Amino acid sequence: MSTEINKILDRIEASKEDMAELMLRLGNTYGPFGQEAATAAEVHDWYGANGMQSDYVEIIEGRACTVGRIAGDGTGKSLIYNAHLDTEASGKDFDTLMDAPDPNIVGARREGDHIFGHTVQNDRGCMAMQMIAGRAIVESGVQLKGDLLLKSAAGETGATPVDEFKGLRYEGKGFGTSYLVEHGYRADYAVIAETTDFAASWIQCGAAYYKITLRGRNMYTPRLLRGETLAEQPNAIVRAASVVELIEKWAVEFEAARTRQTECGMMRPKAQVGAIRGGIPWRPNRSSTYAALYVDVRTLPGESVESVTKSISAAVRATGLEVEVELIMAKAGFEAPRESIAPLLDEITVAHRHVRGVEMPDYAEDAVVGMWRDTNVYNRVGIPSLTFGPSRGKAAEQGTGFIDVNDFVDGAKIYALTALSICGDLRP
Repeated sequence: MSTEINKILDRIEASKEDMAELMLRLGNTYGPFGQEAATAAEVHDWYGANGMQSDYVEIIEGRACTVGRIAGDGTGKSLIYNAHLDTEASGKDFDTLMDAPDPNIVGARREGDHIFGHTVQNDRGCMAMQMIAGRAIVESGVQLKGDLLLKSAAGETGATPVDEFKGLRYEGKGFGTSYLVEHGYRADYAVIAETTDFAASWIQCGAAYYKITLRGRNMYTPRLLRGETLAEQPNAIVRAASVVELIEKWAVEFEAARTRQTECGMMRPKAQVGAIRGGIPWRPNRSSTYAALYVDVRTLPGESVESVTKSISAAVRATGLEVEVELIMAKAGFEAPRESIAPLLDEITVAHRHVRGVEMPDYAEDAVVGMWRDTNVYNRVGIPSLTFGPSRGKAAEQGTGFIDVNDFVDGAKIYALTALSICGDLRP
């Protein structure tokens, strides 16, 4: 192994405390979904303080991305590492409706080599990891042949404008990464820096969001006439309850019919009702004239969203009720062609074996393959992309788990070795 590579790996090993501190710094920056600018600024400032070039890219007020840049000499392949800034929504909607501590306020804390906090788990731990890997390359003085871009993107997690929640503030599912790609931040390959238990996935589900609306009649409780049938029931909320049951039954069948083994693991395209609205909470003395259900449906790569819409529409209309089904978001899933992703996957495989002394897992966790990740943005435009990163840790409830800093040190070494091989033709 070359002296340069040894020095880079040694620098990363010596940067363990720096990485942990950076995780805490980013994890404790208040920057919820839709308000990512503060965290993007922290990343930009860190690059500047460490003598690295970066671009702070504002999309709208309050929403921004940062891109670290390590320039090559133009003679080699280029690579992107892409982490996301957003973790969760915040504010009164989260506080009153989620019945859980706001992870943006809880932030991150450290106990030995374990760092707790959902902001670090998803995804600022991987962000810190790619930043430390990039710094080690810069400090080594190695001249890359191709550019290495370190992206911190806004709006990866799931959201879409609906009802009174209007505008770009509510755009998610690849929002920031798409903006960057469309404005010139491109490369030959892309790695989505997220936790995968050191497995790789270059195939991801898409997602479709639906708003399903039921109507009713306003009847004062003492004057309520329920009727003999569901169709005669005046309360839209009661009608919606029957539709929820049908959606649950449909979702189980939908998942079972579409579950399949892929090269990356088992893909299970799940669906669920994620929100419901109806009535006036502080005035429940009348039947509701309106109830709306908001449904998240995961789709297979290449699957027609029109066929999914027809399927869920038929399921909910089996009640015989008048039901309005509106598609409010559709983001397709994609698979990188095996021959296109092979050069990147091969280099990660070699780097993983060198750093951890074992082979990579054959398959990613089912949930990883069944997620939307920003791989879809890159694979959609023909940039071969996969997601790969360390273990996130498991938790009974969101935010109660932890990551192990040592795993992320290994991850940074793998990222550095992969970048050196792709962008610099330097291999251990």
